[in-house]
Amino acid sequence: MCCGWLGVIFEWEGVIVEDDAELERQVWLTLAQEEGKSPPPAFVLRRVEGMKNEQAISEYIVELGIPEEWMHEALALYHEYYGDKQGALENLIQCGNWKKAHTIFVTSVAHSMFLSSNHQEVWRITSALENHKYEIVDWDLGAGIYIDFYVLKNSMQERNAMDDSGSLEEMSESCRSFFGRLNESLLVWGSKLPVESRACYSKMAEELCALLVDTPSETLNLPMGCLLTMLNAPVPDESRSSYLQDALSVFTEILCSDP
Repeated sequence: MCCGWLGVIFEWEGVIVEDDAELERQVWLTLAQEEGKSPPPAFVLRRVEGMKNEQAISEYIVELGIPEEWMHEALALYHEYYGDKQGALENLIQCGNWKKAHTIFVTSVAHSMFLSSNHQEVWRITSALENHKYEIVDWDLGAGIYIDFYVLKNSMQERNAMDDSGSLEEMSESCRSFFGRLNESLLVWGSKLPVESRACYSKMAEELCALLVDTPSETLNLPMGCLLTMLNAPVPDESRSSYLQDALSVFTEILCSDP
């Protein structure tokens, strides 16, 4: 079993781990640096380790003055140490470490949830982070992208259902702005984003482009401005080639129709 105060916290939370002195050392150093406090006395911790009753352990930990945030911080470090990014994320949210939670969400968790269509979880986590977005650097190029995607997609679906041909230009502009943010996000996060994140962004862009194509138009073909918007989307080469062919067809039609 894991020894010391960290073992007490893990056992109290129902986490069973092997004895790992290095993990214990890293976790304590991190918490000590962040909180500026000293560990509980060794004799006190030995007393807690000998307890079997969960309520007694809980009450004694409170008496020790170990904040609940520390417990979640310790569990977050434990999960991250063993590669469980989602477990780390949940505990980082619980202890209010919004910056690190945001980084782990964007670089390690969001893409897998999105690509597996676990959209409710994506929305739940991003909504929790959004309440503290002013504490988060690059929110608009990180988790904010997921929220804005859902909002924009829902808006486009509603307008298409209303058969509103006058909204095409407005939706094209919204998509153009969003695609610009996707491209900027790829540049800002760079190598921190795995290949799956790029696939996630491509899926977002393709879904919005498909809605743009389905938007009622006063003309038979999509306006050139909409096609140019789609060409700027971060989509796979085959999709971009298809958009380019459509743009060339519209351009040819415009040339042929001029007197």
